Amino acid sequence: MRLRSLPPALDSTLDSALDSVLVAVVAAVVYAVHGFEGTLVRDLGVFTYGGQRVADGVLPYVGIFNTVGPLADAVPGAAIRVGELIGVGPVSAERHLFWVLSVGCCVLVAALGRRVGGSRVVGLLAAALFLTFEDFTHLATNGPREKTVMVLFLLAAMLLLERRRWTAAGACTALATLTWQPALLVAVTAAVTTLLRTPRGEVGRLRAVAGYVLGGAVPTALVVAVYAVQGELHRGLLGFLLVNARYTRQTSVYSAPHFVADVLWEGYGWSLVLVLAGLVAAVGAAVVALIRGPRDARVTLGAAALVGVVWTTTAVNGAPDLFVVLPFAAVGAALALHALLAALAALARRPGWAAPVLAGLTAGVVVLAGVQSAATRQVGLRAQERDVDAVLAAVPDADLMAIDAPQVLALAGRVSPTPFQIFDVGIDGYLEATWPGGLQGFAAWIAARRPTLIVRALDDHQTWPDAMLARHYVLAGCGPQWRWYVSRAAGPAVLDAVREANRQARWGTRRAGAPVG
Repeated sequence: MRLRSLPPALDSTLDSALDSVLVAVVAAVVYAVHGFEGTLVRDLGVFTYGGQRVADGVLPYVGIFNTVGPLADAVPGAAIRVGELIGVGPVSAERHLFWVLSVGCCVLVAALGRRVGGSRVVGLLAAALFLTFEDFTHLATNGPREKTVMVLFLLAAMLLLERRRWTAAGACTALATLTWQPALLVAVTAAVTTLLRTPRGEVGRLRAVAGYVLGGAVPTALVVAVYAVQGELHRGLLGFLLVNARYTRQTSVYSAPHFVADVLWEGYGWSLVLVLAGLVAAVGAAVVALIRGPRDARVTLGAAALVGVVWTTTAVNGAPDLFVVLPFAAVGAALALHALLAALAALARRPGWAAPVLAGLTAGVVVLAGVQSAATRQVGLRAQERDVDAVLAAVPDADLMAIDAPQVLALAGRVSPTPFQIFDVGIDGYLEATWPGGLQGFAAWIAARRPTLIVRALDDHQTWPDAMLARHYVLAGCGPQWRWYVSRAAGPAVLDAVREANRQARWGTRRAGAPVG
């Protein structure tokens, strides 16, 4: 039993700590039920291979060229490096780290809900609702994905802002932005509204702004210094800023509404309805709070949610693009349910009725999240490993190059001769403008290197490699998520070996036989 003599502040701290432990344990179980052996698709392969290159001492953008923040590769790289020291494979190491980070996100959602709603019940319910967001659950154990790290830093920044820890909040804002650039818009919105909510006598606003900017400048300056010392500052600026600014064109709700709806529904299923309702509730709560008193924390929540929604509607390329608003949706939905049940209890003249109903609702949501997590479990990773192992065992000395299939390089532990392995509108535009001969010139460069094996994404819609592959390569088989091509110059023995190894891996009969020279 809790000691009655505890001071109120200590009593509140104890409650918060107990809630955090409870949420962490529940979230760890719910996410773990989903398993760690999901298919390594292209985007996850990007960060796995990028993390391997970072673990080898190669900077982000240099090992594999991408257009998100450098921490997107650096965080998996840290996990992979630790895994090497303790004998854990790269995919397992990074996925277990992201499991821990995802649990941390859930704990911080509970803390934010408690802070904004002024109630333990709101915090616990917000965390339970967060567990139902399907794509976040999927990537909690089947990542790595950079937006999970971004959510963690963004939530930390918002909680630090609520505590008026301006310098630390600025540092977390920078870390979120160095993971995924659009997080800056949401975090700065939260900072501005928090500052406006703060009474003038409580803190000097100029001092708060200076602390926030200083906090953000320190990690940013450290990253810039690392690139400058390594002589890769221009490459870093290209990946982080310039290619996005000059060449990237985003799919939006306005330009492709049916595509966006299909992508989000596929990623979230029924929980997408909860996400949308929670965002509406968060903005609505902010409007009500603004009318009653602009110093309410719900003003910051709603403003940040609104900015996140505005950005997301203009740029949706996949279900994880919604991650930036998921915490606000969870807290908004919890606030709405808490208010609704409190109002119903008041109408029924049973004020004590709301708390047990909310507790039961929270428990029910957790059970639902656990069932959903188990039902959406994937096991495709092992089939991918079998295919890569079998083909490369058959031709162990073969050079390997990937086109939109970096996960094969990651599973093989191979290093590409080029950092350009993923191709989208931004990177295509950059290569077309800067590579001699554009994309066709890049295809000619690949042909001139004559790698024995080229692996290409199974659903790749790029047309620039087609002529080069038709002329110099033969399709040897299909693996999970990719196709194998063998150089015509390698000879029929190599082609037959790859085909047989791929066939055996697909049917799971046995590993490939003796190596072929």
